[in-house]
Amino acid sequence: MRQYIFTFILILLSAVTLTAQTEKSIYGYVTDGKTGETLPNATIMIHGTTNAVTTNSYGYYSIPGASIGDTLLVYYVGYQQTQAAVTESRMDIRMMPLEIALNEVTVASESVFKRELAQPRMSHHHIAATELSKITPLFGNTDAIKTLQLLPGVNSAADGGTNLSVRGGSYDQNTILLDEATVYNPAHALGLFSAMNTDAVSSIDFYKGAAPAKYGGKLSSVIDMRMKEGNKQEFHGSASVGTMESRLVLEGPIVKDKASFMISGRKGYGILAKKALDLIDLDNNHSRDDVNFSDYCGKLNWTINDANKLYVSAYYSKDKFKYALLRQDNKHTWGNKTGTLRWNHIFDDNRFSNLTLTFSDYDYVQRQERDRRRFNWEAGMQEWCAKYDIDSYSKNGSHLTYGGRLEYHHYRPGEIVPSSPESTIAPMKIGEKDMLVAGLYFGDEFKLRERLSLNAGMNVTLSSTLGGKSKSYINAEPRISASYAVTDNMSLKASYAHTAQYQHLLNNSALGLPTDIWAPADSKIKPQQADQVSVGIHSTIKEGYGFLSGIEWSAEVYAKLMHNIIDFKEGTNFILNPHLEEDVLRGRGRAAGFEAMVSKSGKRYGIIATYTLSSAQRKIDDINKGDWYYAVYDQRHNFKINAHYDINKRWTASANFQYHTGGRSTMPIAAFYAYGATMQIFTERNGYKMPDYHRLDLNLTYNFKNNDKRRVKHQLIFSIYNVYNRKNAYSVFTSGDNENLSDVKGHMLYLYQCVPSITWRITF
Repeated sequence: MRQYIFTFILILLSAVTLTAQTEKSIYGYVTDGKTGETLPNATIMIHGTTNAVTTNSYGYYSIPGASIGDTLLVYYVGYQQTQAAVTESRMDIRMMPLEIALNEVTVASESVFKRELAQPRMSHHHIAATELSKITPLFGNTDAIKTLQLLPGVNSAADGGTNLSVRGGSYDQNTILLDEATVYNPAHALGLFSAMNTDAVSSIDFYKGAAPAKYGGKLSSVIDMRMKEGNKQEFHGSASVGTMESRLVLEGPIVKDKASFMISGRKGYGILAKKALDLIDLDNNHSRDDVNFSDYCGKLNWTINDANKLYVSAYYSKDKFKYALLRQDNKHTWGNKTGTLRWNHIFDDNRFSNLTLTFSDYDYVQRQERDRRRFNWEAGMQEWCAKYDIDSYSKNGSHLTYGGRLEYHHYRPGEIVPSSPESTIAPMKIGEKDMLVAGLYFGDEFKLRERLSLNAGMNVTLSSTLGGKSKSYINAEPRISASYAVTDNMSLKASYAHTAQYQHLLNNSALGLPTDIWAPADSKIKPQQADQVSVGIHSTIKEGYGFLSGIEWSAEVYAKLMHNIIDFKEGTNFILNPHLEEDVLRGRGRAAGFEAMVSKSGKRYGIIATYTLSSAQRKIDDINKGDWYYAVYDQRHNFKINAHYDINKRWTASANFQYHTGGRSTMPIAAFYAYGATMQIFTERNGYKMPDYHRLDLNLTYNFKNNDKRRVKHQLIFSIYNVYNRKNAYSVFTSGDNENLSDVKGHMLYLYQCVPSITWRITF
């Protein structure tokens, strides 16, 4: 009932907005003055007023109330504050990157943060390419997904892993988008690297609370990454060669100011990472270990005319991983493919539309390479999606968004195929499944009072499995967030969101292995749902307080209740089990936490520190006697700090330190001998606390003297991952001899110890 009341109120508010669109607006795109790239989430305000808007995901803005003769002030992180005198209704604004004075950096960054204070967005982080470049690089290069691990409320499930648990949710509850296409496995080398080349990424929007209404389908978070569009002015590129990986990005105009391209390639070979694996257990033969990966992406864009833009982008990745300590005779390969076709259209000064067609594919192969059981285990899934979005702006500053989407999903849970004529394995295939998802959404961002802003939305989705025992579900997903500006430097925020998820990852591990199986909501597995409430305070310390001046800080408290959360019966077999759904159990989940973040930047330094206190639990009738138990990714304390310092014009030092209490696992605590075999007694579900995790990474960058005439820049980056050689647990297991109880022992599997690397980087 509450959802229908919420919908009715939102329709009334939206109707008021739609009837108020008679006054003309100033509109256009905000772009990088050097490359022509559009800048999402830039702030535009009318000088001398509090009337301000932000650009949408495509760099478009419309600011009602502005007129010819006014002056627009434009802010974006890492760019000079721009003033533009309004001379006509269509105003495309170019911003120049900040490369010089400290006072410009301070003014621009502080103004952007102040505008963000008043925005009715909560638990949201926009990370521009200029900010990504300042994060401590991993093995000489920045990493898009691992950058998010520095934020509060985000836990990593295992050492070096890219799988994220956000506010007590499992890692399959995160929507990961690359140019609006879904990426289902974001990891290279079992998580040591993320699957996206950060050099090709222009920005990331990360939502861990009430996300905008256009996002739906997952419970915990949205990671919306955008590829670079390509320089429309001149040809540029960057390349790096290191002991862990090599990268190349090329971009330039096809038709100056009209069309451009960007292509990127990356190859990982992990010479030193493989050596680090070898050092873990010298008694094992690691001569056949294999750690390598590659990924490629590209983008074309064409400005057809003032009202129409066309974009085409594609992405491909492939991994090969073999580790004798995990399984000597198995080799794993997996990969992602995505494609996006997008059309932006401006109807008039108040309405902007975007039509997007996307394709996503994830495939996995496990090869048994020894003895007569040679076979390939193949699995995968595909997704096709069409969606249409409209942004509408009114004279009272209201920003209305609405649209719809249609998705088709195809699932291949698993198939065994003999890999040689001599194989003793018979072919076997688990039934494939299909699902349709249709959705409509609308949202409105507006001011109720001078200091009170709201963002309210509704996403209504219908899912239906196809063929066999088909099953349909419909869910309304309301969300609302509010911001009250106490002062110009402080705001109070609150949000609520109800979300639903129609896809499930069938695995009992938090590690995010490529063997994970995706399945749709059907007659046996209902959609997961969640309700989340969060409140917080965001502030910046104004000038006049010495070193404290300019510090930005925030604190948030959240609580989340989850329904139809899945877990599995004891002893469930996940390998080619045609009846895996029969072993699925459903129940409830709860999570709560406190998050804090502090950051400060100056002319020669930058530092960000975060702390999270959290708890994540589950309650399922047939597990742990029906009592609450901890989720595998429950980590009570989580502290991270990242800093960089420009020693001089040539040298820059940076460091990253992480500490969190151990996650959870189910372990044997006793054993006895009976009926000719060793029997083990286990803890309650996830009753064993893993060892605490901590790691320090250091980087030192040397900038060569630049050739200004050729615009070529060289860097040499020295990096040490896990400086003091901490053995952090990847997993814990036991082994023993049935004939001798004293041989039953516990073991800790850890993947990467101290890994030094060196990278040469060039930009031109």
